[in-house]
Amino acid sequence: MNQVEKPTNELLDIYIEKFNNDKRYLPADKAINNLFTAFPNNKKLEDILLKISVINDLYSTNILGTFKMAEHIQSLDIDQKLKQGNPELVNEIAKGHGIRTKKHNTELNFYSFSTKYCNWHNQESYAIYDSFVDKVLMAYKRKDNFSNFKQADLKVFRKFKKIIDDFAKFYGLTKHNLKEIDKFLWIYGKERFPTNYTKKNK
Repeated sequence: MNQVEKPTNELLDIYIEKFNNDKRYLPADKAINNLFTAFPNNKKLEDILLKISVINDLYSTNILGTFKMAEHIQSLDIDQKLKQGNPELVNEIAKGHGIRTKKHNTELNFYSFSTKYCNWHNQESYAIYDSFVDKVLMAYKRKDNFSNFKQADLKVFRKFKKIIDDFAKFYGLTKHNLKEIDKFLWIYGKERFPTNYTKKNK
């Protein structure tokens, strides 16, 4: 079941249609899109808190301290960087928030959440990382070596974005934008590498 097919524009169309026809995934995406359209800026703490809470619930990103994360994002003054598509912003949001594990008192790295938060502000510049995307990209690397990278590079956003670009170029996915490629990687990964979770664990 873990064998992966060559990704073509036609294969992407099939899986994007699956995503768009799912009674959970497309409405969730529409809800988030409506929210970020209504509250595009990150100056007011209440706006940031609302956006974090919705992403955290619909994507199961496990932010244990939403208020702390909201304060952290507000302090970073991110709006201009988001518009510019600054890749370093992902890691700035993911760390430095002060949310720590109870067991070891180490700060958590909310990299996956951060890619989603940035993506919903600027979908042309920010790709989404999650465990399914990770597994699919590694499977294609083993199969075709479409890009020169290590698995750890997927969690360095500048490198991750290049890997996604390499993936699209290598397989000639010229008909699809970054958001559509993200949908394919996620739902294809969910099918090929299933977990026991029922929520959209991105």
